[in-house]
Amino acid sequence: MGRIASFALAAALSVTGLFASPALAASAHTWSVQAGSIAFGSAGPVGGGNRFYPAAVSIHQGDSIAFNVFGAHLLAVNRPAGPIFTLFGPPSFSATLTSPTQAVNSSIIGTGPVPDTFTLTFASTLPAGHYTVICGLHVGMTETVDVRPAGQALPKTDAQYTSEAQKEITKDLDAVADAAAKANKKTADANQPTVWAGAGDKRVTNLRFFPASITIKVGQTVRFVKTQDPTEPHTVTFGPESPDPLIQLLPSGGNAYDGTGTTNSGLLSTRRQFAYFQLAGTPLTQVTTFDVKFTKSGTYPYICELHDEIGMVGQVIVNP
Repeated sequence: MGRIASFALAAALSVTGLFASPALAASAHTWSVQAGSIAFGSAGPVGGGNRFYPAAVSIHQGDSIAFNVFGAHLLAVNRPAGPIFTLFGPPSFSATLTSPTQAVNSSIIGTGPVPDTFTLTFASTLPAGHYTVICGLHVGMTETVDVRPAGQALPKTDAQYTSEAQKEITKDLDAVADAAAKANKKTADANQPTVWAGAGDKRVTNLRFFPASITIKVGQTVRFVKTQDPTEPHTVTFGPESPDPLIQLLPSGGNAYDGTGTTNSGLLSTRRQFAYFQLAGTPLTQVTTFDVKFTKSGTYPYICELHDEIGMVGQVIVNP
């Protein structure tokens, strides 16, 4: 069950619809912010940045922000208490914030073949002040909106925000490549075969397994480690996946595999992610590693059930 769609778009299209405007606006204006960025490999998207670009904007009461959403994200203001699943539902592409305490939620958007747009209007009656937009799926992905009274001078124009956003995007996409290079060069441990489930930092992710193929002998155990990818959760799943998206996040099949049935890590998340998703008290558990012992020779493909549609797949080759 993939959460990020395959985009056939050039990275040059990452920020669109931004035009210079006076810093002092006479009427309501729509600003543009990009949610997420996409890094491309030879076969399509491989990951990207889990951030807003730019990370902060100043606007007037009555203005709107068009969030151009690249990849799967869930935009929210004043997220209520409760597990992340309570925010899932039909996607929403516009909302108006009329109160500092009002809850707004786009549900999951950005999974189609082209970027989605979520337009958030800050009502003219909304008190001036600082408001925070988050992505409910990605810890640390936060947009600060400084809402100022109509007629008050603003510090930057659209064009200046565009330039700022492009610099941040370029820096993050370079970091995606750097994280992949580091993961590909990591030292192999013959005594404990290890695979990284994702690779990145607090801003970016590579939605891949490192290495994508590993060769061991019958009786050896492979350790799958998620700690190298702080912003994305993952699973490691051998065999048929459940059609139920919640069942996919529960561990099953134990820690030994012979090529039959399903062996699934369930949700792999850091402590910070688990807390951010507000999953305490649910059937899910917080784990970052998953060990699988292979008891029969063969070639065993596996997937991340959250990101397999964009190529997060691997294989374990087990020799006699």
